[in-house]
Amino acid sequence: MARRRPAVRAVIVPLLVLALAIGTGWWASARDADTRSSLTSGLDALPAGTQVAGFTDWAAIRSALDLGRASSAAGRAALTDDASLRDLTTRSVVGQAIDGMETLYGWSAADLDWEAYGQAAAGSAMVARLSGWVSLDAVKARLRTLGYTRSGGTWTLSPAGRAAVGPDLAATLGFVAVLERERIVVATDRPAYVPVVVGTIRGDRASLLSVRPAADVASSLAGSDAALVQAPAIGCSTTSLADKGADVQAQAAAALGRAGRLQEPTFTGRGLVEGDPDQTITFASAFRSPAVAADQARVRAVLARGPFVGRTGRVEDSLTGLVAGSRGSVTTLRFRLDPDRGTYLAGDGPLLFASCP
Repeated sequence: MARRRPAVRAVIVPLLVLALAIGTGWWASARDADTRSSLTSGLDALPAGTQVAGFTDWAAIRSALDLGRASSAAGRAALTDDASLRDLTTRSVVGQAIDGMETLYGWSAADLDWEAYGQAAAGSAMVARLSGWVSLDAVKARLRTLGYTRSGGTWTLSPAGRAAVGPDLAATLGFVAVLERERIVVATDRPAYVPVVVGTIRGDRASLLSVRPAADVASSLAGSDAALVQAPAIGCSTTSLADKGADVQAQAAAALGRAGRLQEPTFTGRGLVEGDPDQTITFASAFRSPAVAADQARVRAVLARGPFVGRTGRVEDSLTGLVAGSRGSVTTLRFRLDPDRGTYLAGDGPLLFASCP
């Protein structure tokens, strides 16, 4: 496996900077280079109604794995395999189709700066920023070759094209927009959702980061190589122990008796930073006030040690070196993580220390 960079701390971007980025429309103007964190740029491209957002910093991952541009077949194979084994591509919808996309589309995750994927009631969207070496004219030429037809700003994949690219890529890349000024490709599952996402990117519609709890969580995860952000109902359901049986329920009740009462977050997230050999993972939860966040940092720190309620063994078997705290209305729990002992970006499975009442 390729050599990896040393572990680094996730950088906490001041919320004032994040607010200025949104309020002054840095993204929409596109007159200057986007100087925000990649995570902020990615989440700011997703509509405000997004309930689940995944983010993958492909440029940082290629650097972490010492793969350069991953322009060779061997480099792309290493990116596919190594990044997957390290849980770095779990939130990506194109990370397992690198070779196929290179062959068909002429670009892939190996050619992206970052990728964001959001799911909302109105539709699902992938937004990806193409690296500087990718020709946008070549991107559009490949779309024509594959059987896409353009109407307005939306490229639609024909039935014959869907058969040629296969069901997985057709589901992800069925409706596409290419934003030349921003060097961004937008792909959605519904044609009507394309202009919604494009309008968000260009500042005509509110983004996910206009939702204050989501922006607060994103700020605490800035610097992550891969991240997951969830609205409260989904974040609560995916960490729940409700279906784990009476024994687990009793164990959870005993743990809460020692730690204190859980409060329901207003948004949640988790972010992963690659390291050698250990990674850093941060679990972030926004609450209704700084006082609640401070209390929940204490409660959840107690729950993040000892028996791993709902799972086997102890929390420390995979998550070590806990640093817990709060900043404003956000609680963070940061751990060292050996990815051979546990992976958490899928967002599935009971996590009492990141759960809800």
